[in-house]
Amino acid sequence: MIRRMMAAGVMVLLVVAAAGPWPAARAQAPGVFRTPLSGEAPTLDPYYAVDSASAPVVFLMYNTLVGLDAAGKLLPQAARSWDISPNGLVYTFHLRDNLYFHSGRKATAADWKWSFERMGSPALKSPVGSVVVSGIQGYDAFQNGAPGIAGITAVSANTLQFVLNPARRGGFLNRLAYYAAVVVDKDVVGRGQGWYATQDAGTGPFTLKEWAHNDHFTLAANPKYFAGAPKVAAVSIPIVTESRTQLSEYLAGQLDFVPVPLGDYQRISSDPKLKPELLVYPRAQILYLGLNPRVYAPFKDRRVRRAFAMAIDKARIARTVFFGFFQPAAGFVPPGIPGFYAGYKGLPYDPAGARKLLDEAGMTGKLPPVRIAMNPFGPVAQMEGEPAVAMLKQNLGVDASLERTEFATFITNLNKRTVYQAFLSGWSADYLDYSDYLDILLYSSSPLNRLNYDNPDFDKLVDAANAAPNEAARTDLYHKAEALMIEDVGAVPFMFTQFAYLKKPYVKGLRTSPAVNGWLPFDTVSIEK
Repeated sequence: MIRRMMAAGVMVLLVVAAAGPWPAARAQAPGVFRTPLSGEAPTLDPYYAVDSASAPVVFLMYNTLVGLDAAGKLLPQAARSWDISPNGLVYTFHLRDNLYFHSGRKATAADWKWSFERMGSPALKSPVGSVVVSGIQGYDAFQNGAPGIAGITAVSANTLQFVLNPARRGGFLNRLAYYAAVVVDKDVVGRGQGWYATQDAGTGPFTLKEWAHNDHFTLAANPKYFAGAPKVAAVSIPIVTESRTQLSEYLAGQLDFVPVPLGDYQRISSDPKLKPELLVYPRAQILYLGLNPRVYAPFKDRRVRRAFAMAIDKARIARTVFFGFFQPAAGFVPPGIPGFYAGYKGLPYDPAGARKLLDEAGMTGKLPPVRIAMNPFGPVAQMEGEPAVAMLKQNLGVDASLERTEFATFITNLNKRTVYQAFLSGWSADYLDYSDYLDILLYSSSPLNRLNYDNPDFDKLVDAANAAPNEAARTDLYHKAEALMIEDVGAVPFMFTQFAYLKKPYVKGLRTSPAVNGWLPFDTVSIEK
């Protein structure tokens, strides 16, 4: 996240922002929970909501079949239970009888089948579809013109069945916990392009009341939510791009729950008034440097990529910039993901070895200038990018520099895959499974392979992992794939992170999570002043 850096000092932080563009969101209406968003959401169609601005809003309005609890354990959500066949290939879900779309219509198994086929539609090209439904029998035929996905059957109004492709069976239940693997109301979606701008199509605890672009969202409580009406009447989500401004608004009593700017963490954690309001807990997130060989030709040479990776002292950045709050990452898949590769050492910091590799590649003194785009969603990319660029200049002599754009442009350019030579970004778990990192970000044909990484040996290991008959065998194959990618430098892992939030004492019932946004839907939150 990129946030404007203000002058240091407590007094500066206590300054209340001048009257802004979202007065309705600032007012503390009874029973309204207020938490900011750091950028404009590119979309509210859940099947495209794979960015950090869209996800928090979508997460509150829709339901998946299975969800996660605060510890990351799978639990029923829209499905009240499920059965798995002895061979592990047939999943039968028993749906709740009281799940209703916000339009008032009951959500049935037929709606789930329609939704999952829309998600996997070759015409839609949703990045969510390839993650969630590609392992279902008949998905390939659907991509080639079949009228539907044969492995999805609405057995009855409340019974939904999936038959899996043995070659892609891996992690299916975890994939269903992907926050975007939701049921949508076909009557709303059928209104055409941009349907989500004024009305959501969900069944979740909150429904879209207002979307004032680049200003705020207001979500209203859903009184017919299957788990009971939320305890707050509404969630107010102003768009406040600067984290220091978010903090100032929190201190002024205008927000109830905000992320802590990293530059202020140490001060807040030792402040006797604020420390009791501080929440710190594990986050399944990797911060990484992407090297794009399609745009920057020297990155086609593995030796150049390894030289870049070995020229950056991540441990020093973790210690001096992030004061040990973040940990240097050896691998790409973070702690909190089942099967985390705890003993893996990765590539060392070795400036002399890096220069030798560059020399062997014939690129000493010949590298063209390289511009590294930064994810502007907060200050982290800039905080880690500035020392990383200095190390690349010092250790490799390359003319490296940082580039910043606003968030929507950054995401658009990333998705084009032909704009950025390199970029600093991160990935938080959509669901807790190895596939959320290796399959989605690094598999050659993945729509979100923004690095343009293409290694057939890596793909074969991922394929084998997803065909493995049990989790132990699958994890072993994923470890091999991860190590191969790190040695080949498909990406340069930087940091494993944590969440740090401030929460007002009068906010009760907020549930945290190691995945996605760091919190579970706010239906259990209450304001008790």
